[in-house]
Amino acid sequence: MSKPENKPENDHQLPDSLRQQLKAFRVKVWRIKILEAFLAGLFGLLFSYILVFSLDRFFPTPGIVRLLILIAGVSLFTIFAPIWINRWVFKHRRENQLAQLIAKQYPRLGDRLLGAVELQSQHDGSISPRLRDAAMAEVAKEIDARDLENALPRSWRKRWAAAVITLITISIVAWSLTPKASWNALQRWMLPLAEIERYTETKIDFSNLPQPYYVPHGEPHTINLKLTKDSNKPETARAKLGVQAWQNAHLENGDYSFELPRILKQQELELQAGDAFANIKITPLMRPSLKSLTATVHYPDYLQKEDELLDLSSGQASIVQGSKVQIQGEINRNLHSASATLRLPSQPNDLGEVTYTNTPLKTKISNERFELPPLDVEHERAIIPLRWTDEHSLYNSKPTLFTLEQIIDTPPAVYIQNIPEETYVLYDSSIQFDILAEDDFAVNVAGIEWSGEFTKASPTNPARGEIPIANGSPQSRSLTEAVEFSFPAYNITPQKLTIRAWSEDYKSDHPRSYSAPITVYVLSQDEHRELLEQRTRDTINQLEDLMRAELDLLDENKRLERHSGEELQSEELREKLRDQAQQESENAEAMQELAEQMEGIFKEANKNGGIDPNTLKKLAETSLELREMAQQKMPDIKQKLDEAQSAENTAEKAQQDVTEAVEKQSDLLQQMEETIQKASEANQQLEAGTFVNRLRKAAGDQEAIANTHIEVIQTPHSKELPILGKQFTELDPSDQRRMFELYSLQDQTGIDVRWIQEDLGHFYSRTQKEEHRDLLERMRESDIDDDFEQMLSLIERNNNVKSIYLAKDTAKQLRDWASLLEKAAQQNATGSGAGGANAQNSEDEDFEFMLKVMELIQQEQNIRARTRSLEQKRRMLESQTPPVS
Repeated sequence: MSKPENKPENDHQLPDSLRQQLKAFRVKVWRIKILEAFLAGLFGLLFSYILVFSLDRFFPTPGIVRLLILIAGVSLFTIFAPIWINRWVFKHRRENQLAQLIAKQYPRLGDRLLGAVELQSQHDGSISPRLRDAAMAEVAKEIDARDLENALPRSWRKRWAAAVITLITISIVAWSLTPKASWNALQRWMLPLAEIERYTETKIDFSNLPQPYYVPHGEPHTINLKLTKDSNKPETARAKLGVQAWQNAHLENGDYSFELPRILKQQELELQAGDAFANIKITPLMRPSLKSLTATVHYPDYLQKEDELLDLSSGQASIVQGSKVQIQGEINRNLHSASATLRLPSQPNDLGEVTYTNTPLKTKISNERFELPPLDVEHERAIIPLRWTDEHSLYNSKPTLFTLEQIIDTPPAVYIQNIPEETYVLYDSSIQFDILAEDDFAVNVAGIEWSGEFTKASPTNPARGEIPIANGSPQSRSLTEAVEFSFPAYNITPQKLTIRAWSEDYKSDHPRSYSAPITVYVLSQDEHRELLEQRTRDTINQLEDLMRAELDLLDENKRLERHSGEELQSEELREKLRDQAQQESENAEAMQELAEQMEGIFKEANKNGGIDPNTLKKLAETSLELREMAQQKMPDIKQKLDEAQSAENTAEKAQQDVTEAVEKQSDLLQQMEETIQKASEANQQLEAGTFVNRLRKAAGDQEAIANTHIEVIQTPHSKELPILGKQFTELDPSDQRRMFELYSLQDQTGIDVRWIQEDLGHFYSRTQKEEHRDLLERMRESDIDDDFEQMLSLIERNNNVKSIYLAKDTAKQLRDWASLLEKAAQQNATGSGAGGANAQNSEDEDFEFMLKVMELIQQEQNIRARTRSLEQKRRMLESQTPPVS
């Protein structure tokens, strides 16, 4: 095996002195360059740290920048130092490498040293060993005489050391002055990508600067920059929105206020206060708005109403006194907070100014909803301002005002409808009407009450009573009910009846409400007959007036008839014809109204069983003739007058139309005269029949007086004070009252008989009928007026026995007079209807059959009405009766 090339057996070693010198030189080179590498690496670390520290003092150094700085600082250790050591340590290990390094300072010496190193390695025998040793010794001697330190390469260790010492000094000063900032910079330097906030002396309070920061859309906004308590307080701060210019703000009360313009899109806001920086994303957003506002109303217990949910979007509500109201609202975003205040007005001061007391209300929130505590409705008016802030710290710019007004529960209102205020009906029939009850909250019950009043003295008591008609409910604010009020069902005799509807609500201390009264005259057959006679007379008078108007039209039409056809076609006469036709049309309408009146009289007369068929027949015929004239004859006349004025007519046709109109009008007037005569005959028969009934009524009153005397004698109210033989002042008070009623009834009966006698005289003067003259003479020759005066005196003296006999005698006399008139009327009716024979013709038989049918129908209607009235009464009485437990 061959030996290594650098270690030949015959190598000549350098002198020890030279070798030691080179070794010492190499150690110095290595020490210097390794120190330089270390100092450079340390400089890099310190410089990168101080750079991060310095940059952080001016702005938040981004993580990527800090990472690059850290990499650059560490690279002096990881990259530069190894390269530097490799160059100066690993590449300067051998003598020849050292010789080359020395040659840079001492070129000749270096060349000789390099030659000696090369001689050391030569072994070909061409150079004498002695000569080689001598040469190396000479080189060693020369090197000993030189200071090799001067041959050392240029050193940066002092500069690097100075720089490192400077950086260390800076770091020490920084740590002593701002240890928190230094520690924060060290953390941020060592962990550049970690989320470590930059330490600043000026500390921004970010509690009111969320990310993103929401502002009202399209509205100017003020943003307040707050600092923490441990922050320093720079005099000014500045802000910049987007590309706009910087805006400066001075410190006031610990805040900096910046006025932002209207923002319509998302932008970034840069903030700077001292060494603190912040970038805030500004996002415009519409202010939170109210989606719904409702209230749950808990009504007072007496109303018996369920809780009700009210919509309060109008901003106000009117709630009944004594209720509780709980208000709920919903916003279009989640809520952060909500508040409400109860504002109550106080009494005005001397200047008339009204102040308010404000009471905060505890508000509950849940997501986007808020709820106020229940409020008692006990004030006339309360104002509740509502404020809210959403999850983005946006709030309603103006408080939403809600007004709560108190309603006083007023008594209900009730009305009677579909009936005239004054009505005349027969005692055996009924009336129909509706009652309407209304309340602001709920109608409990509605009904009617009636009270009677005799128009003449009567021994009986007037009608009086009431009945509920319909029951309401806590949910019914109005109540409508049809009423069938039958007089026989409630035992109401002829009298003046006042009917009122009444209603009650659910509030116990409210008085009963009443409607405006209606007056119903419940008539006997005789009174009903008198009413029909009066209505018939009024209709006849209207018919006579209409006939006179028609005569005036006929006179004018006759004047027009005298003109030739060509003259009738002139504009002036055409205008006159138009006026005539218009007046004829108006007369036809008036005639139609009279026909309806007469038809109503006939229907009413048919209800009265005391009116004879002959009178009813005349009334029916009168009604039919009036309707025929109104619907046929008078329109025919108008048509002829219209044709006469037509521009399409020839002269001859126009004159012919006028002539025909005059002829038809003449026939109409003749029929009107005959109809008036027929109606007058019917009216006379009604009036004559009235005398019979009036006399019988007076006889009945006298019989009642006698019977009442007997009853008073038989049943005195005081056993200690019998009636007979006592003065009026000695009687029991209740007996005195009954005797006074008898006196009044007797006085009224005497007045009625005198009126019968006077009316009979007027009737005879108009009709000149013998039976009325005979009766009038009998009444004048009798002493009946003296008998009435005597009975008044007997009642006044409490002479009951004589009063009884005298009352029965006068009753018999009055009844005899009525029979005389009735027989005479029957004879006249038989004579006028015989037509030369005693048998009635078929037309009369048909009419009487029709009357019988109508009478049956009327009776059936009366029975049905009475049944409905009684059923309504039973049903309501049962509903008012509590169940038996």
